[in-house]
Amino acid sequence: MNYTDEEIKSLQNDPVFLAELLEREEKAFQTKNIISLYDVLDSLLLFDSDTKERVNKLYSSIIEGALESLHTKLKGEKLFDVNDENDHYSLRAIYEYAIEQYNGGRFYEAKELFIMLSILTDNNVFKGAMQIHLISILKNIPFEDFISKFVDAEKMKSINKSFFILYFYDEANQFLHNNSNLIQEAIKKVKNINT
Repeated sequence: MNYTDEEIKSLQNDPVFLAELLEREEKAFQTKNIISLYDVLDSLLLFDSDTKERVNKLYSSIIEGALESLHTKLKGEKLFDVNDENDHYSLRAIYEYAIEQYNGGRFYEAKELFIMLSILTDNNVFKGAMQIHLISILKNIPFEDFISKFVDAEKMKSINKSFFILYFYDEANQFLHNNSNLIQEAIKKVKNINT
């Protein structure tokens, strides 16, 4: 939901809303429900006030839960279902963490996460988008260059209703096709490590 600056300021000064938010936050931590944790996090991110410590604690809990979910999927040899709300939010957390690694120039860490994102769902649109990210990382393309060269920012603004970068210029698909062998090699290395 989009709020105006006035609405955000009003919520920031509304003691009832703030008390309810704190109650939702405590309950989210108790249940470790990733959807509830994100709900509180997204609310806190609206505010300019001093919520950094709370935001960091929520984000850490979200990442921890998402990585536990990833471990469970790997152990059970199951895929994430992008249409399942819990799985979707777990993918969002892993993706955001992977983007953080990529944007920070930590290519090895980003590569490992994008390999998982590329193989742990059967949704072809999602899988293809993650593979474009992965190849860019494998070729050591800086994040800013990846965005400017491959991401269709106009479509992202007008169409995208998700947290993932899913819209690319046509040349990104050619880039994916021309470098698909890199994906296979990276996945093979991961599978060899785990056997």
